[in-house]
Formats: sequence, structure tokens, C-alpha cells
Amino acid sequence: LLLVVLCVTLFTVANGQMFGMGRTKKVDADVSARKRVAARRPWWKKGQNAAAAAIEDMTDMAEDVIEDVQDFVEDVGEMVVASPVFAGKVRPALRKLAITKEKLAMVTKAISDTTQLDDLAFLGVMGWALVPAVEFFYELGDDDDDVEEDTTSDSARDANAATNGHDATDKKKPFLKSIAYHIADHFSQFCRIGVGVYAVDVFEILLASLGFNFKNLDQLSEVFAKVAYSVWAAERIKIFKRYLISKAVHRPVNDLGRAGIADHILDAALYGLTAFFLLDWLDVSLGLGIKSMLTFGSAGTLVVSLASKDLAGQLINGLGLAASDKLYEGERIRLDSGVVGVVEKMGWMETTIRLDDEHFLAMGNTELSNKRIINLSRTKQSTVTLTLRFNYNDIDELPKVLDNIKASIRAACPKLIDDGSRPFRVVWSDYGSNHLEVQIEAHFNIPPISPAYHANRENMLHSINGAVKESGIAFKA
Repeated sequence: LLLVVLCVTLFTVANGQMFGMGRTKKVDADVSARKRVAARRPWWKKGQNAAAAAIEDMTDMAEDVIEDVQDFVEDVGEMVVASPVFAGKVRPALRKLAITKEKLAMVTKAISDTTQLDDLAFLGVMGWALVPAVEFFYELGDDDDDVEEDTTSDSARDANAATNGHDATDKKKPFLKSIAYHIADHFSQFCRIGVGVYAVDVFEILLASLGFNFKNLDQLSEVFAKVAYSVWAAERIKIFKRYLISKAVHRPVNDLGRAGIADHILDAALYGLTAFFLLDWLDVSLGLGIKSMLTFGSAGTLVVSLASKDLAGQLINGLGLAASDKLYEGERIRLDSGVVGVVEKMGWMETTIRLDDEHFLAMGNTELSNKRIINLSRTKQSTVTLTLRFNYNDIDELPKVLDNIKASIRAACPKLIDDGSRPFRVVWSDYGSNHLEVQIEAHFNIPPISPAYHANRENMLHSINGAVKESGIAFKA
């Protein structure tokens, strides 16, 4: 009770309502009046009424506190507005889901009055049967051209080809690469989304017929259609944009090279514009959200900055890797840490490398950008270095053996670089404890990670073995 009284007292004092201003003046006036009456009383009666006056003052104060508590409770009751989430709402909702014959007839009539089966049939046929139908007539026209071409003579076909400006052996493009397929496929996708919008329309009618009065229920299908078609249009624009970039840089769509950074930036811009367009159409106010973010103050700004620092670093380093032309997807690389593999995917935050044991290594773009990278796929020349050992008994035959090895390698390896731009050495390099060492260094115009490299290396080994046998000596065991 004391704790409650203390809390109420603090609350009322903080709001400047302790006994009220008018009530305080009234109490002061009563006290002054009692003091004047007591001053006129005889001195022997003053002591008799002292206790009674104290009790009266305490009683007045208690009444004032009780009144303040009542006022406080009334104020809190006015401020707290009951807004239950489930209380009193579950049973009415379940009762709406109870389907009676009358309600079923009403729902069926509402759906039948609003929907048309021919609309749904048209969307279904166009969505799932248009592409096969176009392909059938496309291939049928190709067969007719073949039959007509077979009835003409060879000279007539050659004359027609010369007149049209193309080779007589030219044929139509495959259906999946034709303009007819792309037009039919886009219209088919548009109609499939329409079927989904139609289903949402029926669902909206069903909810309204059952008595569910959600806020903005009448706009449910419109919102779904707007979002679905906007996302679909953004994806179509993204694919067409990538196709145009590939044609501009003369590279495959899945390997744009350095142009990939422009593709990523345009993707981000496209997604951002689509999102802002949808937010603006859906009347989502960003002003309050941005204002709330800015009210974090310096501490909130510091927390957000520290949390987003790594993400921003990964993003910037990813764009830097794509712009630096160090590596592309599909290329084989070697890192200074010894990691060797093929770049499978270069993302916004990390790069995935497929190792030789078929394991995948996901490395952050910041970590990868700080490493020294050797791009093995762009290396056009390869090197083969060998160390041979011979017996000391064959030291006099060694010059002849070295000449035979050089001649044999030149004959067996046509890709050998022997024009002086790269070293080609077969030299006696050192005395060993019980053998003579010979070093061989040869360079070839063959990529080091190609199958031709291993075949060339094997030919080189066979040629060395043949030259040593021809000289009549043997390798040191």
C-alpha cells in the first residue's frame, strides 16, 4: 500500500497536480482559519483541541490522496484502449467458415455472377497450349519447305540461293531460337500470370461472400496483379538487357567478362526501380521510416555503420574484382595460398571456386581481392623441367647424350619454342654424391591446363628415353 501511495504521489507531483492548485489554496485557508480561532481560545482549551486538529488534518490529507488516486485511475483508463488480437474474435471467424446450404448457394451464385468460364478457358489455352501449337506450325512449315525444295533441281536451288544471297544448305533456326518462339513464350507467360490473378479474384469473392471484411479486401487481386506483372516485366527486361550486352561485347551470355560489372550494376538499378515503383503504387510511406532511422542518434548511427562496414566492403571488392579483369567465371586460377580451382560463380559478396577434388570453396570478395592470383586459363605457354641422373662411368659420353636428347625433343615436340625467345636447355648442371646431374628446361606454345600439355609432356619423356638408349648408356638408378 505504501508503494502504491508513493508511486501515485510521484506521478501527481510530476504532473503538477498534487492536491491541485485550487485545493491547495483551500487547505491553506482552512488551516489559517483554525489558527485564528485557536488564538482566540483560552490557553487551557488549546491543548484539548490539538489532537483533534491533527486528526482532522490527517483525515483531510487522506481524502485528498484518495481523490488523487481515483483521478489517476480514471486517467489511465482513458489512455489504455482495449484492442485484443484474438479475444472474442476466434469464434465469430469460425462461425463464418461454417458452410451451410444457404451460404454455399450464396457463394456459388456470387462466383458464377462475377466470373466467366470462357475467360478462364482462353487464359488457360493461351498459357499452356500456345507454344506447342506455334511449334507445330513452325515445324510443319519447315517440312513443307523441304518437300518443295526436293522437287526442284540442283541448279534451281543453286540459282535461288545465289539470288537470295545465302548458301543453299542454310536452314531455318531451331524453334527455341526463333522469334516466333520468344513471342509465343512471352504471351504464354503473360496469360499464366493472368490465371493466377483470376484465382485471386475468385478467392477475394469467396472471402467477401463468407462475411470477412478485411481492410482493403477489395484491392487484393489488384495488388497481386500489379506485383506479379511488375516482377515479371523486370525479369524479362533483365534477360533482354543481358542479351544486348553479350551482343555488344561479342561474348556468350553466361560469360560476359568485364562487361559483367555493367550487368550487375544495371540489375541492381532495375530491381531498385521496380521496388520503388511498387512501394509508391502501394502507398507505402517511407518518410516515417526514414525519420525513425535518423532518430537513432549518434549511437545508432555508429552501430549501423559498424554492422554494414563488412557488407559494403564485400560489395565494393566484388565490383572491383569484376572490373579488374583478373578472373572470370569458368577460368582456372591459383592463389598464393596454394588453392587451385575453377571459378564457378562471382557474386556480390563472395566468389565460389570448384577445387580439383570437386569440393566448393566460398571465399569472401574482400579476402580474395587481397590475395595474389595466377590465372592459369590465360596462360598460353607451358614449361617442362626435368632432372636426369647418369653414372660417373659415362662422363665421357655425356656431351653426345645431351646433343641426342636435344635433337630428339625437337623432333618429337613440334610446339617447342626454339626461336630464342624462351630458353631451351639440356645441360650438365652438377656433380652428385654418386651421379652426374643433367637439367632440362623446355617451353612450349601449349596451355598448361589443356590435355595437349600432358600429351606433349609424355612425348617428350619418350623422346628422352629413346635418345639415352641410342647413346648406349643408362640412367642412374
